[in-house]
Amino acid sequence: MIKLKMIIPLALLASCNSYYFPLWIETPERIINSFKPYSPGENYIQNQEYSFVTVELGQQNATLVLSSIENNIFTWLGKDNVIFKTYRGVIISTVGLEHNFVMIDPIKSIDRAFSEGKGGDISYNFDNPKLFGLKASAVDFNKSTDQINLSLAANDINWDVKINVGYNSKGLPSKVTQSLHPFIKPAKLRFYFKY
Repeated sequence: MIKLKMIIPLALLASCNSYYFPLWIETPERIINSFKPYSPGENYIQNQEYSFVTVELGQQNATLVLSSIENNIFTWLGKDNVIFKTYRGVIISTVGLEHNFVMIDPIKSIDRAFSEGKGGDISYNFDNPKLFGLKASAVDFNKSTDQINLSLAANDINWDVKINVGYNSKGLPSKVTQSLHPFIKPAKLRFYFKY
C-alpha cells in the first residue's frame, strides 16, 4: 500500500515535469531571439535580384522590395500591401500599418532641412487617429559625410521626432532609424541596393 501511495504522486510529478520541461527551455530562447536585430544572411542578400530594405518595427520584421523610383522617391513594397516611400533615405510615407503617416511636401521639406544646416520644419498627416498638418520643428541637426541626424519636436502633441540616416560611400542610404508615429516605436531600415 505504501508503495502504491508513492508511485501515484511520482507518476504525476514525472508527467508534469516532462510536459513543462520543454517550455522552460523554449521560453527563454524565444525571449532572447526576440531581442536580436533582424538581419538577412549573406546568401540571402547575394541571391536577391532586386534592391530591397529590411524593416524592424518593434517586434515585427519585414522585407520590402523596390517597386519604383520617381522624382528620387523610392517606393518599397512588402507583403499585405505594406508600402514605404523614402526620399534621401528618410521615410516620407507608410501604407498598410496600423498607424500610417504622410509627410506634407516631403522633397521640399527634406531638402530644406538637410541643406540649410538648421533642420527646418516638417509637417505630417496621420491616419489613425486622424490628424492633419501637424508641424514638427527642428530642435537639433548634425550632418557629416556619412550621416545626418535630425531631431524635431511636435509641441502640439508632445512628440519628439528623431531621424538618423546613414549613407554608404556612393552617397546612397545604408540605414535609417526614424520616428514614424507617436504610437509606435521607431522604424529601423537597412537598404540593400542591387545595380
